[in-house]
Order: sequence, then structure tokens, then C-alpha cells
Amino acid sequence: MEVSKLGLIPKIFKEAQTERSDVIQDFKNFVEWVNEKQIRYQKLKKRALEGKDIPLHEIVIEAEKAKVALNLLIEVRNKLLEAYRDLINMQV
Repeated sequence: MEVSKLGLIPKIFKEAQTERSDVIQDFKNFVEWVNEKQIRYQKLKKRALEGKDIPLHEIVIEAEKAKVALNLLIEVRNKLLEAYRDLINMQV
């Protein structure tokens, strides 16, 4: 089973492989994608707390999607910072 079938991998990574794209715009799209996951989970949680009939498994799935997306963003950020530090510490 591919993760992309679940919609967990943003389309920006697939597009970046096939055509030349702006890295900054790709990262911005990625951050927006993670934000959408977080907002979607927050809205679902709020509706459940208001007493709406929402299955518990949907809430748990959305919570995990939001968690995985945020962890992925954190790891990408860490790798970018590590690469930046390596560039700064290079001696010319």
C-alpha cells in the first residue's frame, strides 16, 4: 500500500520531481498543507465536543494525520537548518 493513496503526501513532492519548481514556493505549499491538516482536525474535534454525531475513529484518524504532517514538517525544518548550518560553517 502506498502512502500517497491516503493523501498523506502533498502533491508538491510529485510535481517537484517532474518539473522545475521554486523551492521556497514548494516549502510554502507544504506548510499550508500541514496547516490545513491541523485546521481540519481542530474543526472536527470542535464539532465532536459540541455534541455532533461524529464517529470516534474519524477523530482519531484526523488527529494522527495532523500529527504525522506536523512531525514531517518538523523533520524537514530540521534538515533545512542543518544544511544551512553546514553552509555557514564551510570555509572558503
